[in-house]
Amino acid sequence: MPTPRVLIASGSAGHGHEMAAQAVQEALADRHPGIETRRIDALEWMGSAYKHVYRRGYTRLVDRHPLLWRALYDATDRRSSALGHALTALMGGGLVREVARWQPDLVLCTHFLAPELMARALRRGRLKAQLQVVITDHDAHRVWYYPEVRRYYVASELVRARLVLRFGTPERDVQVTGIPVRRAFRQPADVLGVCTRFGLDPDRPMVLFLSGGFAAGPMARAIVDLWRERADVQVVAVCGRNVRLRRRISRLPRPAGAVLRALGFVKEVRDLMAASTLVVGKSGGSSMAESLAVGRPLVVSTAIPGQEERNAEALVEAGAGVRASTPEEIRWRVAGLLEDGEALRAMTERARRFGRPQAALEIADGVAASLPGATAWRGPHFHGAASA
Repeated sequence: MPTPRVLIASGSAGHGHEMAAQAVQEALADRHPGIETRRIDALEWMGSAYKHVYRRGYTRLVDRHPLLWRALYDATDRRSSALGHALTALMGGGLVREVARWQPDLVLCTHFLAPELMARALRRGRLKAQLQVVITDHDAHRVWYYPEVRRYYVASELVRARLVLRFGTPERDVQVTGIPVRRAFRQPADVLGVCTRFGLDPDRPMVLFLSGGFAAGPMARAIVDLWRERADVQVVAVCGRNVRLRRRISRLPRPAGAVLRALGFVKEVRDLMAASTLVVGKSGGSSMAESLAVGRPLVVSTAIPGQEERNAEALVEAGAGVRASTPEEIRWRVAGLLEDGEALRAMTERARRFGRPQAALEIADGVAASLPGATAWRGPHFHGAASA
C-alpha cells in the first residue's frame, strides 16, 4: 500500500495560521511517522501582486483602519463576495496545480484561503483528496465553510455549535480539539533555569508583555503605571523585530529594585510564559492558545475587530483571563490580580482547564484515522495544560 500523503496548507497573513500548521505537522511526525507530510503557504502560490496586496491590505486595515476591517469582516460573514471569489479563483491556479501535482490523500487547511480553492477544485474534478480544516479562532466565520470539507477541528463546543446550527454541518464532521500549539508548549519548562537565564527572581511576580498590537506609548505607560502600584513586579517585554519599541522600553525610568528585560525576537516564548505570573497581549487565536497551554492567564490588551474579539469573549467567559484596553485598565487589572492571590490562583486554574496543549495530537490522530493504511495511535489522550 502506498505511503499516505497529507498536505498542510497555511497562509502567511498573520502568524498564527502558520504556527498551527507547524504544530500539526510536528504532531503527525511524532504520532504517525508513516504518513508523508508537506507544508505550504497558500499565498506563496497566488502570484506576487495578489500576495502583496493581500498581506499589506490585511495589515493596513487591522492596524490603521480597524472600523473598516470590522465592516468588511461582518459583511463577508453575512454574504460571500462574488468578486473576491472570482479574483481568488483566477489567481489560484498555480496553487491548485501544485497540490494536484503532489497528489495528497488529504489536504488540511489552517487558513481560509486554501479551502476556498480546494473546494472549487474538488467540485470540478481537478483534485481527488479529502479536505479538512482547522479553524484557528473561537469563531466560525463564513469564509471557513464549504460543503466539501469532510471534517472540521475547532476550538470549542461553541464554535462547533455555530457550524452545525448556522451552516448545517453534520455534528459527526466537527471535532472539538482546541487550537493546535507547537510541540514545545506540550512540554514542561525549567522555570528556575529560565529565571537564571534572564536574571529573574522566581520568588517575585513576573508580568510578560507581548508587543503584538501594542503601540510603543501605551505599552510604556502600562509598565510605568504598573510599577506605581507594585514596584516589586518584574517586567519582561518581548518587542519582536520592533527595534524602536525595544529601545524605548529599555530606557523607561523605573523604581529602585525594579527589574525590566526588553527583548527583541525570541524563540523562548514558551519558557517566558511558563515563568510568568500573567501574560499581557493581544487575543490572537494561536498566541492565546499558547498562553493557555502553559496555564497562564491572559490580560487582553488589544483585539482585532471580529475574530480576535470573539477570542477575547471566549477567554473571559471561561474565566481564564480579562480584558484591559487602556494602560490604566492594565494597571488596575494586573495589580488587582497580584494583590488577590486567591482570585489569581482560581484564574490560573481555569486557564489550565481551558488550555488544550494536546490539540495538535488530537488533530493528527483525526487525520490519521481518515486515511487508509495509516496506523491509529494507541497511546493515552490528555486534556488540559501541561505542568510548568
